[in-house]
Amino acid sequence: MCWSRDYLGGQTTKSISDAKCKIYIKGIEAGTLTENDNGSYSFEYEPRCRITHIPSESYTIEDEVDYASLIESVKNRIGSIPAIEVFFSTEFIYKEKGSDINLFSTINYGIDSILSLLIELDKEIGIEASKTRKILQDKIAKLKFHRIPKDAWFIDDYVFYREGNVFEKGERFEVITPITTGVKYTHFCELLHVEITDDFIQDTFEAFKRMHIVSFSKQKKIMPTLLTLHKDGVLSMVMFESSIKTTTYRKINEIASDIKAGADIIAVFLVGEMIYYNNPELLNLDYRHRVTNSHSEMLSFNMITKDNSAQYLINSETIIDNSKDCLFPTLIKVKTDESISFVYPIVEAFSIAT
Repeated sequence: MCWSRDYLGGQTTKSISDAKCKIYIKGIEAGTLTENDNGSYSFEYEPRCRITHIPSESYTIEDEVDYASLIESVKNRIGSIPAIEVFFSTEFIYKEKGSDINLFSTINYGIDSILSLLIELDKEIGIEASKTRKILQDKIAKLKFHRIPKDAWFIDDYVFYREGNVFEKGERFEVITPITTGVKYTHFCELLHVEITDDFIQDTFEAFKRMHIVSFSKQKKIMPTLLTLHKDGVLSMVMFESSIKTTTYRKINEIASDIKAGADIIAVFLVGEMIYYNNPELLNLDYRHRVTNSHSEMLSFNMITKDNSAQYLINSETIIDNSKDCLFPTLIKVKTDESISFVYPIVEAFSIAT
């Protein structure tokens, strides 16, 4: 059976990036799903991928250019790429002249530091705060800028469709919850009733799978979610929804960049819905047309560590059918070619991280 797959919120990609614009070029997967003699499954791919570099540009106050003109210049370059579709993101970075430090990262730190200082001063002085200080504290506490993920301010996701010369800007939102950051894996496992063993990577993955299988059985839909596990057992979760798949590609590459930069991440888990097609001719169409010819939907769970990466699939209908009994159906582990997987940037980052 020939097939292709699309990840709802992500698809097999390779990426190139620079300081000003990050471009994600579509890689097409086509191949055969095969059941091996030992009962396992594997995919044989016939990938096609083009990687193109986009030069970065810098501007100062003296020669500044408005946002609209910059975006149009990026679109002109993207439009010259000979592909049926191109997924790309634009990021605006503000720096002091002669410095490589992101100016707004220092502003966030400054806001938090000033607020913390005022709170500590109140404790140290031990008297009622003056009206002026209260007004200042209230104004700082009400600031929203440093509480919102930076990509909401400075990053936009796009997809270019060759047919019709269409550029679509994505819409997205990110969910912030009490378990988004700073939660120990033990607490996460306890919440999902997963027994703690001496393999805390596998324990976390079991809790991650259970969380989303239960959620999908009740809602019939899940958001793409990335969970990172650090050496000290602390978790960081990113849950988001987007109108185009570019956002997932970017999130994957951002985690890969953190790993390359020395972050103490030891495992990354990803879940999302996938669409499968049986007709290989659909590979010549862009996503807008492919999605109207989908044959089935599955949940895909990925676990990537420094030593291994694995993908597990389960048919969505199986979860829905078992929802009343709260059963946890068996997931099929599939063997894939890491070099053309949409999570390859993370696989590569782990391979070169010290």
